[in-house]
Amino acid sequence: MLAGDPADPNLGARVTVSVGVEGLAGFCVPFVRVTAGKSRRILVGEVRTDGAQIDVLVRAAWSEHGGWHQEPWHGDGIAELLRHPAHAVGDGSPRAGVIAKAIAEGSRNAIAELRGLRYEMEQRVADLLAQRENTVLLRPVMAQLVELSMAFSRARDHARDTIREVRDPGVVRHCEAMDVELGDEVTRLQSLLTSVSTFAVAQEGEAQQRFNMVAAAAAAGLGLPAVILSLYGADDYLPFTWESAWRALVPIIAAVTVAAGVILNRMPGRTGAKHYLTALGLITGLIGVLLLAGFLAPG
Repeated sequence: MLAGDPADPNLGARVTVSVGVEGLAGFCVPFVRVTAGKSRRILVGEVRTDGAQIDVLVRAAWSEHGGWHQEPWHGDGIAELLRHPAHAVGDGSPRAGVIAKAIAEGSRNAIAELRGLRYEMEQRVADLLAQRENTVLLRPVMAQLVELSMAFSRARDHARDTIREVRDPGVVRHCEAMDVELGDEVTRLQSLLTSVSTFAVAQEGEAQQRFNMVAAAAAAGLGLPAVILSLYGADDYLPFTWESAWRALVPIIAAVTVAAGVILNRMPGRTGAKHYLTALGLITGLIGVLLLAGFLAPG
């Protein structure tokens, strides 16, 4: 372990690695790693070493598969996670301290990967706000922000525990840096979550306003033809002929089109070609129903 990839024979050390075996005496340092692969994982826990043996105890693990969420981790790929950072260990009494310092350094380096995950979530939130992707949903994004905040906070707690318990200056220096950097990351994630929550409230208000606009459009589509036909006196035009149909329906078409245009322009959010085509389809359907009813009306 700690020999790099590919392994450098002049670096690292041969030790026994176990997972989840508590009770080993020696240095205890925070263990934070982000695994690579198709489905990334965040591992947060602690490592204890006496120089000849290393025990990895992962207290919590988060998987990216299906959105960030907690799931059990059984120690797969632990040897790969302990290859870095490459470090000269040597032999003798300081061996345990050197290994502990190197693992703490690796945990500190993992914060850059955690920061990258936070950048990815910020980009997803930006896509959501700009409506660049219709597949990005608000609720799953908020849930993942909470999960990442939990992961970062637990990693910070392990770093703080090590600062209180370990006296090795090198280990303490790395843990103090982790405490500061993870504190900044947690603050930014919570700020991002607050922003998304505010957007959720605004989005709900827009949805209600949009529903009211659609209801107004439906009322206009049903009410305006009735008002105009009652003004004409429909008996004079029924049953329709092609000559009487256009004289009866042109005012209705004009009134409904103007009403739909006003409603679309006042609707919250961006109004695109899709909305105008939908309105045109509804107007065409309404006029088609009136035209059919006029031709089929009894004489």
